[in-house]
Amino acid sequence: MKRNTFIAAGLGVAAMIAAPVSAQQTDMQAWQQWQRSNNETVSAERMMTGDVTNAFNMLGNVEDLILNERGTQIEYVLYEVPYPYSAFGSEDGFVRWDNVAVERGFGTGVDLRIDNEASSEAKDRLQLTRKEARGRLVSRIVGGDMMFADGSMREIDDILFDPASGLITHFVVEMSEDSLFDEDTRRIPASMVSLDANGRWMVSQPAAYEWEVWVY
Repeated sequence: MKRNTFIAAGLGVAAMIAAPVSAQQTDMQAWQQWQRSNNETVSAERMMTGDVTNAFNMLGNVEDLILNERGTQIEYVLYEVPYPYSAFGSEDGFVRWDNVAVERGFGTGVDLRIDNEASSEAKDRLQLTRKEARGRLVSRIVGGDMMFADGSMREIDDILFDPASGLITHFVVEMSEDSLFDEDTRRIPASMVSLDANGRWMVSQPAAYEWEVWVY
C-alpha cells in the first residue's frame, strides 16, 4: 500500500471512530440543554395531563389552557371533575392562571395548585364565546400549523411556558414531517413568532434557519 493511501485509510478509520463519539457528545449536550430548560419552563403537553389541586385535595383533571387575546400567555385553566367525584355535586370549573402555581412531581409529572386565598369558578361563569375561545385553546394550537417566512408549514408539537408568569417562551415544532420514525423537533423562541389577523402563527425566519434541536 502506498504511503498516501495508507495515511488516507488511517484517517478514514479515525473519522469512523470519532463520528459516534461526536454524535454521543451532541446527544449529551441536547439532553443537558433539555434538563436545564425543563427546570426553567413547563410544557403544555405535561400540564394537559396534570391535575388541578387546592391546599387540601384534587379538584379535577386539567382539561385545557386558554391563552390571552394576544396569544402570549396563559390566562385561564379549565379543569374537569372525573367520576366518581362528579357524582357528589362537584362541578367542572376554571381558574385564572395568576391564581395557580406549578407543582412538579416525580419524573415529568406536573400539577397546578390553586393558591390558598384564591377560588375556582364554575365553567358557565367564564365570559368567553365559543368563537372567541376557539383560537385561544392550547389543545387546538398544539397539533396545528405554523407558517415560516419561506411559506413552508410545520406542525406545532408543544408549547413551553414560563411557570411563574404563564408567558410563552418557545414553540416546539416538528421539522421533518415526512419522516415516519425519526423526529426532528426544534425549539423556536416566542420572540420570533407572531399571531396574524387570521389566527395563523407566523415565524420571521424560514424553516431552514438553524433552530435549536429539542429532545424529549
